Amino acid sequence: MRAGAVARHTWLVVAASLLTASADDEGGTEYARLQGVWSFALVEVDGARQPEPPFESNKLIISKDGRYTIVQGPRITRGSLKLDPTQTPKHYDVTITEGPSKGLVTQGIYEVAGDTYRICLPLRGKDRPPGFVSKPGSGLLLFVFKREAKDPTAALIGVARQEMTGTWQAVTYALGGQPASEEEMNKIKLTIDPSGQAGAVSDGKVFIAGTTRIDPTQSPMTVDVTYTDGDMKGQTALGIYKIDNDVLTICRAAPGNARPTEFASTPGSSLTLMTYRREKVP
Repeated sequence: MRAGAVARHTWLVVAASLLTASADDEGGTEYARLQGVWSFALVEVDGARQPEPPFESNKLIISKDGRYTIVQGPRITRGSLKLDPTQTPKHYDVTITEGPSKGLVTQGIYEVAGDTYRICLPLRGKDRPPGFVSKPGSGLLLFVFKREAKDPTAALIGVARQEMTGTWQAVTYALGGQPASEEEMNKIKLTIDPSGQAGAVSDGKVFIAGTTRIDPTQSPMTVDVTYTDGDMKGQTALGIYKIDNDVLTICRAAPGNARPTEFASTPGSSLTLMTYRREKVP
């Protein structure tokens, strides 16, 4: 495996190392210890220390319920972890749920001591590492993280704003289960700025605009839109959203109705289901 490919793989695998409390973690104690914003202090691959991360913003952000987000410059990855702190060393089973390596499962070990967090996991194969050592030819990855004095909720919102910012081409739209035509979708673009101001244009003209309020700590992540222009001006609609592989999916209720709980729009419902694809910046 080439050095560049190894580096990309290591960041993706470690990205999946934090989520989903297990029955072995009574009361979520271990997740509470992991909650916070963590920076990369050390990365070793097959015993070789890797260069410092190319982006100072590379972080692991862990919520108190164990959900995590990892930021690698413009790339954002999410995953799930089943902890077993009764083992020595402590075990975790990792599954990447969002990102380029979605579905990847890895078994590793972890240790938390104060503001230092260590993990070791296999680069190749499925055997769990016996200890926190990465030697030449071992096929093991060793990571050390340091806790930062930052609020994880605020950090998650900042990352989510970064992820949503951009211009999005409409792909699909359905209201009450009734889809719009592909021709209509080709005319519509959605723009969202870093502060959460959003506007939709058709044939270059704004036909609806609003401010968004997001909460990436919820599952599904939530988005509330307060309209500042268009037919629903002054009203607020509650919704949920997800972003996967540069596709933004939003399910939104009509103003005054309850927030949807799943990404679906069925006949007779007041729900709108929309998908958009991010436009690449030249």
